[in-house]
Amino acid sequence: MARLHHTVTVAALDRSWFEECAALLLDVVESTRTGPGGTLLEGGEPVPGVRLVRGRHLRAGARYTVTQAPAPPAPGRAPQAGAGTLTVGIREWRRSTAIAVEQRVASADAAGRVTLRIRTPDRPSGLEAACTLRSPAGGFLQRISGRARCDLAAWWAAVAAPPGALPAARPPVSARARHPLGRADLSITVRPAGDGARRTGAEAPEAGARKAGKDARKAGAEAWEAAGVGAWEVGVLVTVRGRALLRPPAALALLLFRIPLKRAFRQGIDEAAARWNEVVDAGLPSPGELRAEFTEAVVTRRPGDPGPG
Repeated sequence: MARLHHTVTVAALDRSWFEECAALLLDVVESTRTGPGGTLLEGGEPVPGVRLVRGRHLRAGARYTVTQAPAPPAPGRAPQAGAGTLTVGIREWRRSTAIAVEQRVASADAAGRVTLRIRTPDRPSGLEAACTLRSPAGGFLQRISGRARCDLAAWWAAVAAPPGALPAARPPVSARARHPLGRADLSITVRPAGDGARRTGAEAPEAGARKAGKDARKAGAEAWEAAGVGAWEVGVLVTVRGRALLRPPAALALLLFRIPLKRAFRQGIDEAAARWNEVVDAGLPSPGELRAEFTEAVVTRRPGDPGPG
């Protein structure tokens, strides 16, 4: 078994901003309507590639097709023929309780389904996701499944906890992936920074706080406090286990590559934290600005683009 853990400090996100943005984006989605010409926004602008094929718009049982253009060909390979489609179904749509959607995947490389459920969407209290994918070619090593859970209510409670408060029994974010080779588990914890918690050099908004060691951690905390920005200490834990007969060789491989694996893991977390801090430090858009950007991205999207965000 390999156990990888790292802690970083990131700029805090305002809860009211997050919840207001979530509600406004739902307003945009619910303002759409469908007809023979496809899906239209409130102002009549078409949403490219999205068409209702069964049920009532944004009601349980509704099903949509989303046209996807073929991916650009790799060097030396022939381009894919024709555009593909995804099928998206609505399992549940009540803004006061939950929204649940399912996407079915069918391509030459993978087949399966991905589901996403948001609890109390008007003021999101939790996210749940699940996926099951397999290769159409089959085989013992060609299947993967996973689940993820984000308890937003627990997250906001943790970041508002007083210094020295005991952590929650369950981490607010957790995920598990299964594969014939083994299993990987992820958990993410959070608490307010500034109570003696450990920090890393990627946490400070100023370049001078990127020095290694305790000086950098102290400078990071002081820089956030001087800027009047709250900060969160986020801990990321990943455990990887081999399965059945594969455990001995997997354990040997993890032993041989433990140091570079840990280094790469920490570097990836630090880089993600640095990007988060840069975005927050640059100033987040107002909910109204975000709504306008989202609407423009939906209208200008070409079939096959990954979509806004």
